[in-house]
Amino acid sequence: MKPKLRYSIFFFFICVNILITLFIASPYLEFVPTAESFAEWAFPRIAFISNFGLIYLLVGVILFLLFKYVSSKSIIFITSGVIIAFFNTMLFIDTIIFKLYRFHINSLVWNILMTEGSSDSVIIGQSTLINFTFYVLLIILSQFGIYFFIDRIIIKNLLKINGRAGLKYLSLILLFFIFTDKLIYAYGDLINKTYITRYAKLYPLYQPLTIKRLAKKWGYNVNQEVNFKHSKSNGLIKYPLKEIEFLKKNTLPNIVIIAIDSWRYDMLNENISPEIHSFSKESLIFDNHYSGGNATRFGIFSMFYGLYGSYWHSILSERQEPVLMEKIRKMDYNIGIWSSTQLTWPEFRKTAFIGVPEKLVDRIQGSGAKERDIQHPKLFDAWLDTINNNPFFSFLFLDAPHEPYSYPESFTKFKPSANKINYMDLNKKSDVEPFFNNYKNAVYFDDYVVGNLIKILKNRNLLKNTVVIITGDHGAEFYERGFWGHNSAFSPEQIKVPFIFYLPDEKPKKYNSLTSHLDIAPTLLELLGCVTPYEEYSFGESLLSENIKQRNYVVSSGWSESAIITNDATLVFSTETYNMNTFEIRDKEYGLLSNDKYKNYFKSADINQVMLNMGKFFK
Repeated sequence: MKPKLRYSIFFFFICVNILITLFIASPYLEFVPTAESFAEWAFPRIAFISNFGLIYLLVGVILFLLFKYVSSKSIIFITSGVIIAFFNTMLFIDTIIFKLYRFHINSLVWNILMTEGSSDSVIIGQSTLINFTFYVLLIILSQFGIYFFIDRIIIKNLLKINGRAGLKYLSLILLFFIFTDKLIYAYGDLINKTYITRYAKLYPLYQPLTIKRLAKKWGYNVNQEVNFKHSKSNGLIKYPLKEIEFLKKNTLPNIVIIAIDSWRYDMLNENISPEIHSFSKESLIFDNHYSGGNATRFGIFSMFYGLYGSYWHSILSERQEPVLMEKIRKMDYNIGIWSSTQLTWPEFRKTAFIGVPEKLVDRIQGSGAKERDIQHPKLFDAWLDTINNNPFFSFLFLDAPHEPYSYPESFTKFKPSANKINYMDLNKKSDVEPFFNNYKNAVYFDDYVVGNLIKILKNRNLLKNTVVIITGDHGAEFYERGFWGHNSAFSPEQIKVPFIFYLPDEKPKKYNSLTSHLDIAPTLLELLGCVTPYEEYSFGESLLSENIKQRNYVVSSGWSESAIITNDATLVFSTETYNMNTFEIRDKEYGLLSNDKYKNYFKSADINQVMLNMGKFFK
């Protein structure tokens, strides 16, 4: 074929398929909320065209080379047709998944669909299969139709098309939509426009653009939570599902939550955490407790929202305040929040604490956690002198056990201890004892800090009406299961954390049932008098409920993965479309098992419930 004719064929092929793809993807637009202005109406539609336009630009490069250099017409038609038909079929499947669960196809869905016996988890039904087959056949036949038209009309020159010029103008149009979309999103993210940022997860493979680091270098204030206002239009998130109701209580408890960064489950003992261990003898201890995430952002998020960490991105996009903090704020609690690390990253100023930015103290003076953590008791004690007679809520976030492990020299209890980590030389064969001792020294130091906080509560006679929670945001691993640090796996060392729950007048007790950070918000709301069922605002349950004893699993999340954890195994799956191959079954010791073993360890009903939950709080 002549080059001019090849350009014409390719231009027609791409144009028609873009229209077909946009038609298949149009159900996503049904989830766009009613707009209050033209800008709110326009952005999701610009992003819609931009998203699939970017995909076609990338795929188009490969197809263009095929059309330009392959001599066989049959090879061109068959190869390009198979690629586009496969893409459109996957897109069609994704629209169905999104309608059902409000998330895009991921490794859990893919594995269930591809695994024999999947009908135990997802009952598809004969009519669904017939309809699905019919639409897939239409997608395939559309490619035959395109090539029939090309062969009969364009190749025979019955329809004259300037393909070279057409491709140039089409590329410019798509680039216009792509650049407009990215610039608008970056602007919306910079100044907290939720009617823009809420669409980061609506379209599959959508790539948002943020420019905060660049803006910060230019001196722009990237943290404008104080002046933040929600968009008047509805968002994509429906959280809570219904208005939360309370019974009026004569007295409300004070609440103190102390979170220690990277404090893992086996660090609560008389040797490493003597102060907390002593206090735990007066408390409820939950020995089988898991963080809602393997990183700070998801661990703290799960504590305050009671939701899976997979909701983090959407909650952040919509700047949605947690029910727990909203109700505490509206009950006129005195609120004090101290953190040794800035709460701009992770973005808790825009999530958990967006409703109380003036209550945050997260720029404590000092070099590292060894100089900042030690100030928490003094800051807390001074603050108690300033508050009124209303009950108080306090959250204190200590940072010493987070890498690179910070503590005063006088707390070097465990030796040998390495002060610096050369990550270039670090591997599974390294002698990790000095690093582990360094970590334990940091835990030992923060235990001392927590001990001082507890002494303040005791000296002020506040424990008679104060609920105290002491836990970790996540854990830390030192190659026990083949990984380092956190945010790399869902091993016990990374996500299993101590959980001490002091309740006035409650007798000390140990629990071995599966519990989770997702249970914290429902528990505290219940203590405040909440009578609304937990499932209306959380995936957790009250730690005081008998139902906890019957729990089969808990869920923990990371950046792009989540895990279903039972007492016998862990199922790790990707929550992102681009990583559908990430699907692992690991045994009690976190050793890899064959994927086809998942039905031996996980109930189909539980897996299906997790899938439903991942879309439950989306509209």
